Amino acid sequence: MAFTNTDLTNVEAAIVALATGEREVSVSLGDKQIRYAEAEIDKLRTLRTEIKTELQAGAGRRRFLLTQTSKGL
Repeated sequence: MAFTNTDLTNVEAAIVALATGEREVSVSLGDKQIRYAEAEIDKLRTLRTEIKTELQAGAGRRRFLLTQTSKGL
C-alpha cells in the first residue's frame, strides 16, 4: 500500500489520542477506515514506523560526489 504524509499525520494523531486517554480511535488510511482500541497502541506505533520507512524510501536521497584536487583542473 502506498502511504502518504496525511496517513502518517492521521496515525500520529491517533497515537496521541490513545496516549491521552481516548478508549478508541478511528484512522483513515487511503479509502480505509480502521478502528483501534487503547490496547492496540503498539500496532499503531508499528504502523507509524512502516509508513515512515516507506515515505523515506520513496523520497530517496540525492547523492553527489565532491572532488578536490591539489594541482588544479
